[in-house]
Amino acid sequence: TPRTVGKVSGLGWGAGYLGGIVLLLFVLLGLVGLTASSGGFLGVPHDNGLNIRIIAVISAAWTLVFSLPILFTVPEIEANNRRMKVGFFQSYVVLVRDIAALWRESRNTVLFLISSALFRDGLVGVFTFGGILAQGTFGFSSGQVIIFAIAANVVAGVSTFISGLFDDRFGAKPVIVVSLVGLILAGIGVFFAHDLGAGAFWVGGLILSLFVGPAQSASRTFLARITPAGREGEVFGLYATTGRAVSFLAPLLFSAFVAIAGAQ
Repeated sequence: TPRTVGKVSGLGWGAGYLGGIVLLLFVLLGLVGLTASSGGFLGVPHDNGLNIRIIAVISAAWTLVFSLPILFTVPEIEANNRRMKVGFFQSYVVLVRDIAALWRESRNTVLFLISSALFRDGLVGVFTFGGILAQGTFGFSSGQVIIFAIAANVVAGVSTFISGLFDDRFGAKPVIVVSLVGLILAGIGVFFAHDLGAGAFWVGGLILSLFVGPAQSASRTFLARITPAGREGEVFGLYATTGRAVSFLAPLLFSAFVAIAGAQ
């Protein structure tokens, strides 16, 4: 309901972090090991990084298995058969026409889709390149990176659960703004505290993790509140599409700054 949309979104996003913790623990204990020499209980050889490469396969299987309950148990909304069926290329014409209509009907929705695509790509970059920075710049081992990731997921999960309550109480926009400001300040702190070593990364990284989930969760509730009635499926489809459309920006900027500065 509108009164609990923040709580529900926070629970959903936070539950994702909890699932990530379980999978990371399995990877740490089963494939990587607590120390470089111990290895995991699955006994996967470390030759050519096999124990690391197989994580992608396990993650794919994990996603498939835990998607099945949604596919088979969540009731489907009745399809809208009023829309005209069009071909592949014509569908893009329809898409442009629909976006233009949405711009006329709810300009704030379109503006938020654009802005959120940019900052959500940055949020993804925090977790994507956090491990690279931990290992390449702060000297973490593979096991230490996973331990940090587990801690980061714990912090992110708890903060996301709590942020849902603030979302319902104060609105999604304040949660988003506070989260983005917190991310910027924590990121600047890690940058300037580089010489303090791994401890600085632990503190700054966990503070960063504190704000990632709330920003993501509140973005969904904000969009849900400003979307014109009857266009929810269309708008949330655009929400996902715009995010994918700019997903190259974080890797591009990261590699560009590394190339310019000569270091991570």
